[in-house]
Amino acid sequence: MARQRVTAKGEARREQILAVAFEKLGADGYRNASLRAIGRELDVEPAHILYYFASREELLQKVVERWDEGTLAAVGGVVPPSEALDFYVAAIRQNLRIPGIVHLYLTLAAEAVHPDHSAHRFFVERFRRVHSLLRDGIEREQAVDRIDPSADAALEARKLIALADGLQLQALVDPAVDAPGDLEAAVAALRRMRA
Repeated sequence: MARQRVTAKGEARREQILAVAFEKLGADGYRNASLRAIGRELDVEPAHILYYFASREELLQKVVERWDEGTLAAVGGVVPPSEALDFYVAAIRQNLRIPGIVHLYLTLAAEAVHPDHSAHRFFVERFRRVHSLLRDGIEREQAVDRIDPSADAALEARKLIALADGLQLQALVDPAVDAPGDLEAAVAALRRMRA
């Protein structure tokens, strides 16, 4: 019984650290959110954080996972195929309100290309999930004659993912870049292919 209380308390502390890290990264950016800065917010030493997370990298990965879960949770966890493309544009618009998290996502995704990286599997699964969402959305719009049925839905889905990630990077470098607006224009162009 006592062990369960410790586990529950430890899990609560881990969640608190994760919440503070998410907030700090979102507000101050990826480069400015050290373990020391996160520890200051919690009034603990960085070593205390590492008691709950194996490394800074694990903490950062958990922050990205939390962000990803939150995106879907905002719509009840399910995006109907008929709304997938518009949902994706809205998600990119929301992302740019937390540029530090987007910077972390892009950096971690680039680092995770190697199969030995701890976040590799997460990104493989995430890209597959987002690709399926967009492909299914395109196929649904093809079925109702909103997008040209001859378009390769899988290819167009990959293009939208690449475009969104590239536009978000450009928007971080130059805030004048309207990433969601440009992505929305790409979706509109895909829909106009039917004409």
